[in-house]
Amino acid sequence: CMITYPLLASLTVTSFLSMVVTRFIADQLYEENYEAVLPSFWGSSGLMLIVGGILYGVFLIFSGAGLLDGFLCFGFFGELIITWNAMSYLTAIKDYRGILLAFIAAILVTFLTGWILLMTGIPHVEALLIAVSVGYGVMMVWDVTLLYQYFPSGNVSAFFFLRWVDQFLPLAFTGLFINIGLFAHLVIMWMGPLQVKVQGLFVGAPYHDVPALIAFLTILVTTVNFVVSVEVNFYPKYRNYYSLFNDKGEIKDILQAGNEMRKVLNMELKYTALKQLLTTALAISIGQLLLTYLPLGFNDLMEGYFRTLCVGYGIYAVANTMLLILLYFTDYKGALFATGMFAACTTTFTCVSLFFPQVYYGFGFLLGSAVFFLICTLRLGYFIKKLPYYILSVQPIVAEDKTGFFTRLGCFLEEKIERGDKLEKI
Repeated sequence: CMITYPLLASLTVTSFLSMVVTRFIADQLYEENYEAVLPSFWGSSGLMLIVGGILYGVFLIFSGAGLLDGFLCFGFFGELIITWNAMSYLTAIKDYRGILLAFIAAILVTFLTGWILLMTGIPHVEALLIAVSVGYGVMMVWDVTLLYQYFPSGNVSAFFFLRWVDQFLPLAFTGLFINIGLFAHLVIMWMGPLQVKVQGLFVGAPYHDVPALIAFLTILVTTVNFVVSVEVNFYPKYRNYYSLFNDKGEIKDILQAGNEMRKVLNMELKYTALKQLLTTALAISIGQLLLTYLPLGFNDLMEGYFRTLCVGYGIYAVANTMLLILLYFTDYKGALFATGMFAACTTTFTCVSLFFPQVYYGFGFLLGSAVFFLICTLRLGYFIKKLPYYILSVQPIVAEDKTGFFTRLGCFLEEKIERGDKLEKI
């Protein structure tokens, strides 16, 4: 619980800015304004550490955790905030090799540190918390070092990126809703009949959590497939299609490029769905047999949850691929609606499932994922059919200045920093 809680809390806090930050980085790279990237990383990390630290710190005060355990949990939470944010930046520049090496180093250091601490007789909980904190600390330092290798230090305001939050506010809520849709059913189960009280406010539902964790791993195939296959094959057609609009291409060339792009997209989505279907079927048939031999305490109820959640996560993975394609086409309103319904449906259906026998608990997430899949499918089909209309006719004729709360917050923080610098010089 002391590892799971900081993980979910940090992912929730960072989810609000992750997609906006990615868009900000893309715009800065396109404009070759590389000096704005690193300041935005520390500015966004600082804001999330302050907001998240206050909220999670209040929870830890009343959680019933001891002083040492609370300190370790709080430090672990801060490490995760910076790590997830750094990964958003590294993903935007597509340094997947750097991310992989950081993960491998963190895993090795975690196991080695944990083994050493346990051998020295330190209590298990504290030893493992320290080991995980050290491991993620290695990952955090590694990721930040990679960022400094890619981007120069600049004098751009650390809160300049907040203007993008107002301009692309649907992206911020899209990231938040995806996170809620993915993890709400876990938190709800912690409050249901499967609840196991650990200590104070730390509760869990291991009969549901363990199958959910293993089932979640089955979507790695689709995640990797999107990066390797969909982006590699689809992106060149996508770029060629849009470049014809920008470079005054002829109508026949635009129509031909559009047909080629749609053909490749349909083919890649079908292959992605087929691969996920085969992976899910394999996990249910063979994985269930293997899990009975692992020391995880699997019983019939947990096996039922595993089968149900495997299907649910598989449907989610395919729907999420279509959502990313919608974001490619800058259909931010469609993406916001789809993820909003995903969060609302998984939360509602999971709450309703608590009134049914325990064997049906996993169906709340499955039904929510099915709604997510249906909306993404319909929206993507509708959007692609009218793609020239959305490219040429929906765009504003006059540039819109979208300033709001976050822009004003950025200006306020910039002024405070400037005043502080002047006082230091005096």
